[in-house]
Amino acid sequence: MGGSSAFHIIFSVTFMVILLGGLCEAVFHIAVDIINDIGPNVQLGLHCKSKNKDLGSQSLAFHQHWGFREAINLWETTLFYCHFEWGSESKWFDIIELKRDQWLCENNQCVWSIRPDGPCRLTGQEKCYPWHAVI
Repeated sequence: MGGSSAFHIIFSVTFMVILLGGLCEAVFHIAVDIINDIGPNVQLGLHCKSKNKDLGSQSLAFHQHWGFREAINLWETTLFYCHFEWGSESKWFDIIELKRDQWLCENNQCVWSIRPDGPCRLTGQEKCYPWHAVI
């Protein structure tokens, strides 16, 4: 009888973790929209990824948009970075840094303008950031 009760408790806890984890994963997302604002006639190459997910390479004409939507992990440590190239330039930036963006992006939508001096978040109050140093 004691073994059966332990099984039911373990089963119930496991089921709740899976159910709640699935609900949290399905409910909390962040969307990113990236705009090429480097300059007229300048093609912007970009490649975004996280520790576990590679979104592949993209190429954007001037003022063209590209975006993606990702689930926020349970620990709220979601991080995506992008590598940008145009002309002879090669830059990178953390395009989703949840602690920085979560409360500033309207309706969990972050719009980024990619400019020569650095990316600028257009949602909320516009804020520009410097490029990360290339190692």
